[in-house]
Parts: sequence; structure tokens; C-alpha cells
Amino acid sequence: MRSFTTNGTTSEAGDPETEPESAALAAARKALFRWAEVLSSGRLEDVLALYAPDAILVPTLSNEIRGREEERRHYFESFLSNGSPRCDIDRQRSRASHKLSTVVIGGLYTFRFPRQAGEETVEARFLFTFEEIEGRWLITGHHSSRLLS
Repeated sequence: MRSFTTNGTTSEAGDPETEPESAALAAARKALFRWAEVLSSGRLEDVLALYAPDAILVPTLSNEIRGREEERRHYFESFLSNGSPRCDIDRQRSRASHKLSTVVIGGLYTFRFPRQAGEETVEARFLFTFEEIEGRWLITGHHSSRLLS
């Protein structure tokens, strides 16, 4: 049986009282790792498809808040323009809302950008909000910022 930590308590997958919450957490975690995989592939359209139409993006390498699809597109075009980075999820914590059917996942990730002189590494913290919309777990909020050196 797999344990999930939410709101400072641990719930067990398979427990009838926590099964919906565990399913939501598992689905959101899967969506998070799918995002990292798709971003690492460099497929712009597939990255954008993971976001809800009204999702808010506060990106790692920009000071602009992006709330519309064309703004997110512009950011990711720039982000992916020098080669697809590898994205590794290093640590994460999750919380499921019992009332709103949303999951928040915060943690740390590392981007590794291919460069002619080697690899550029950007370590960052993140906070994603996922919501099930029309049967798909989509990103409704995404904040990311570089870690302080």
C-alpha cells in the first residue's frame, strides 16, 4: 500500500475514506511527471495542451505573468528555442482540496539545457495547481522561480 502525505496527515491508498483523495493525488502526480516528460521532448504544442485555457503561468526565466494561451506560447517558444531541456523532478509535496477537486504540488526541479560548451543547469522551485477538467487533469496554475545560489 502506498502512502500519501496531505495537509500534514498520511492517508493510505485503498482506504475507502481516502480513496477519492488518493486517486486525485495520483492523477495530479502523473500529470506533473507527464509535464516534465513533454517539456523535455521539446514538443511545444504538447506542452501547451497540458494547461487549462485560463491557466496562470509565473515562469522561471521571465518576469512576466502569463494568463493567456498566446502568452504561454511565447514563453515556451523562447524557453525551448535553444534546445529541449531535460527536466528532473527532484522533490515534491502534494495537497488535495476536499471541496474544490484541485491538487497543489510544490517542490524542486532541475532543468538541464544543452549548450555548445556543455550543459547549463537551472535549479528551481515550483508550485503547480491541477484541476480535473472534462476528464483530464490540467495545469491551472504554475509558478516557478530559480533557487537562490
